[in-house]
Amino acid sequence: MISPDTPPGTEVVCVEARPGRYGDGGLRRGAIYTVERIAPAIDGGYVVVLGEIPPWQTYTPPWGLVGIGFELRRFRYLDIPSSLTELLEHAPRETEAA
Repeated sequence: MISPDTPPGTEVVCVEARPGRYGDGGLRRGAIYTVERIAPAIDGGYVVVLGEIPPWQTYTPPWGLVGIGFELRRFRYLDIPSSLTELLEHAPRETEAA
């Protein structure tokens, strides 16, 4: 699960895309998304708003019209193995032609 302190711009991967109380919202399991912001949920806790899926609104008594985000538990951080990071650091670089 991602943290409520996750900064905007963080890439996360969807690990659970089953429809919830307000539908699935277009989530795909295994897809990578960008955190736009973390917001307080109306029933306590937090939700994540994604850059790739615009939030939608629904009428929910007694609060009225509310924006819908996704539960944090549906996502994990996108971890890049250190072996791949090392390859990128030591990859040969293109030389500029004089």
